[in-house]
Amino acid sequence: MEGASYVPILKTKRAEFSAITQLTPRVKSKIIPLFEIEPVPLDPDTDVPNKTYDILLNGFDRKLAAACANIPFIYIDGILIDEQFIDAGDTYPITNAITQARMAGLHVVPVSSPTRTVSYLREIDSLVQGEVCLRLTTIDLANPQLVSAYISRLNISHQNIDVVIDLRDSVSEESWQSGRSKMLALGLINNLQNLNSFRRVILAAGSFPVDLSQISIGVHCQPRFEWHLWQNLCRGAELARGVIYSDYGVQHPDYTRLATRSPSVSASVRYTGNDDFWVFRGQVANQYGYDQYGAHAQAIVAHREYSGAAFSVGDQDINDYAVTHAQYLQNPLPTHKFGSAEVWRRIGQNHHITKVVDQLASLYGL
Repeated sequence: MEGASYVPILKTKRAEFSAITQLTPRVKSKIIPLFEIEPVPLDPDTDVPNKTYDILLNGFDRKLAAACANIPFIYIDGILIDEQFIDAGDTYPITNAITQARMAGLHVVPVSSPTRTVSYLREIDSLVQGEVCLRLTTIDLANPQLVSAYISRLNISHQNIDVVIDLRDSVSEESWQSGRSKMLALGLINNLQNLNSFRRVILAAGSFPVDLSQISIGVHCQPRFEWHLWQNLCRGAELARGVIYSDYGVQHPDYTRLATRSPSVSASVRYTGNDDFWVFRGQVANQYGYDQYGAHAQAIVAHREYSGAAFSVGDQDINDYAVTHAQYLQNPLPTHKFGSAEVWRRIGQNHHITKVVDQLASLYGL
């Protein structure tokens, strides 16, 4: 899969699977999705799991195979696994997920790092099939001897190793403006031992807010700092080798569990522009109405950064909801539907992935 130009980092949620399923064949040919296995859900009152990992991963093969049809290559990572909540009868989650995916005929590369738990590393030892993806944070990269020792343990040649240098949420407005983000990224990439021997080197980061609680009602924009950083690096001559772009889409790198049994979700929409994330912030949907999503759809269609209905399935859905909302304003009926938080997360991710692939192709020929 030499033509891959983008690694979207996604959770194994239904919205993300649907977003991937609805990508065009052209977009699918340009991505290597990195899926993070969700942690088991906890009862918000007792902090006790609502289900076991085996139950959580039941049917994982079908969901993944449906989403990743015609995607030749995927990564699966167990970084979010809570070992304290693995039931005595569970198959270790990363083993369960990768085994299911391979049985479904998918080409899966396990994701690991030298600072994972002893149990995780032991499972990865048995899952590698001549290739691996090392997802390295600044903590991992601060100890290059540890990374080298882990590669020796895996006994895999550098030519069959993909490296993700993951800056996570460290690329902020302050770090970008001060130049610290660029200095950090350059240092981590150029000082990576055996840099030019690895099959792929991938630079990942995510600057989307952890939640929307600090954003007021209305339309707001935030620069895509990870995108600005990658472009700045690629336009310069300081990188010792080319790197593949990776981000977390329209979500924060951290996984956030629901704080209450019945969360009050705002009717808010996330839309990726050329250089910025646009947030159309609404009020609590079940209190102030789901028609707010329809109003957001109309606002996006009228926005200068709207890509057009033909751009992606997500953009077509936005156009359809805008039309429905216009009809609703003329004659409100209970049959008018405007989606939910899950539907709009699927729309946002589907548009985002398509947008990134389109930008990489048009700006850099990737």
